[in-house]
Amino acid sequence: MTERSVGPSGVQRVHIDTDPGLDDLLALALAFASPELDVVGITTVAGNAPLDVVTDNTRRFVALSGLDVEIGRGAEGPISLHAAAASDFHGKDGRGGVQIPAIDGHSVGPARELLRRNLIHGLDRIVALGPLTNIALLARDEPELLRRTEVVWMGGSLGCGNVTAVAEFNAYADPAALSLLFHAGIPLRIVPLEVTETVALRPAELPRDPFGTTQMGKTLASLLRALMDAEHPNFGEPLAVLHDPCAVMACIDVGLFRYESKTLEVTIEESSQRGQLIELPTNETATVRYAVEARVADLKQMFLDRISAWAAEGP
Repeated sequence: MTERSVGPSGVQRVHIDTDPGLDDLLALALAFASPELDVVGITTVAGNAPLDVVTDNTRRFVALSGLDVEIGRGAEGPISLHAAAASDFHGKDGRGGVQIPAIDGHSVGPARELLRRNLIHGLDRIVALGPLTNIALLARDEPELLRRTEVVWMGGSLGCGNVTAVAEFNAYADPAALSLLFHAGIPLRIVPLEVTETVALRPAELPRDPFGTTQMGKTLASLLRALMDAEHPNFGEPLAVLHDPCAVMACIDVGLFRYESKTLEVTIEESSQRGQLIELPTNETATVRYAVEARVADLKQMFLDRISAWAAEGP
């Protein structure tokens, strides 16, 4: 696959599909902080927490940012199989108990309508940070709308999983959606678990007030600490693994990762292999660009620099 071009200004029009989630909220902040990206819409999908929770988290965070970004409420569950959630990791509120004020005035409409309208008006990329249900449902019904827009997705694994021994959470949550995208003729770039797990911040890498003393800066620092606490049992130390921010940084600079073309399938049956990615001999029917290596130091520095600068200017 060739690298896709962006608009004449060099600024990419992007739509974010997400299920906040601690690292999702940090990814939203990074997208807002990056001048290369114009976030023209956000849609929510059940995943890390139920749909009502992740939609409320999105609304609260966008309102706190002071930005005028449309939000669409999306799918309440997967295309097939039972719903999965990650409340044991992200907390029942999806944000590890971090307080984000409820600010009135930010309405939420239907996700499909918002995503469809943004595609018609022209998108360079969809940044997908959760289960792919919303995108797959539109691809199933109107694939022509998506074939000129690259989907950059954080998800999947060809190594060990984080929800089962073989499956990453976003793939496990809706494998039928992922399978549909593999075969829909839509440009797909995957930043998988085995790569994002290498991009982790330790407490010693952070200053005392890493994002300043504004309300946004304090909120982001609390989210980062909550992410470190959540990962502590998995890694034996407090780590903020930047899973979803990696997908945003993959849009900002394609050179931050090394990719290989792969042909993939995913197990969609309800079994111990649910959500497992399977690599096939490469062909022309289901080839994706799959990140296999990351410039870890550059990614961590980009995240910290941009979040710090943006938060210092925020509310």
